[in-house]
Amino acid sequence: MRKGSGSSAGAALLGSVVFLMCLFSSTGSECFSLRDNPSPAATVIDDETGRPIEGAVALAVWRKHSSTARAWWEGGTDVVVRIEEVVSDKDGNIFIEDFWSWHLFENNEPHLTIYKFGYVCWDQGNVYIDAFNAPRRTDFSKKNRTVRMKKWPERFSFVGHETFIGTVTYSDYNKAPKNLFKNAYDYEIPFRVSERTERDKLKKEH
Repeated sequence: MRKGSGSSAGAALLGSVVFLMCLFSSTGSECFSLRDNPSPAATVIDDETGRPIEGAVALAVWRKHSSTARAWWEGGTDVVVRIEEVVSDKDGNIFIEDFWSWHLFENNEPHLTIYKFGYVCWDQGNVYIDAFNAPRRTDFSKKNRTVRMKKWPERFSFVGHETFIGTVTYSDYNKAPKNLFKNAYDYEIPFRVSERTERDKLKKEH
């Protein structure tokens, strides 16, 4: 055997392993880009201006279905296995490790929700219109990672917004160690209190 052939074979084997890892991850380009510039999980922009939004809080929650968390006749429930919170940078980019990676098990499929005060909460699964109307979202995927956030319209209900956020996140933002999402969302508390007070006043008058 020629000198150095063993090391060459080892390098070739390592290269093959890396290639297979890339092949079974989300995309090969993302895998190789981890060395230098990782691809963002999403890019947040203003829906009207198209400009990037800095400081939006992204909540990514990984869940799995557990048949033991509840009695078998209840059908089980979803349990949280991982929570990540990050803030968009000056270019609106959000970086969450393994967000788009392909995984063998269903508990590794995350759900993304993004919030910034002054905007309508953006959710990967549903679009907020009001407390009773939240159609399925169809404009976000691995190939289309642009998050278009809409500015808060005056006619929208903060109480309805609370219902929407609680529903799409299962209120799991309260379990996040950094409390970034919760702290940002707490800015709405005075507006919800004022709205409920006004509703109660109108009820008494009628």
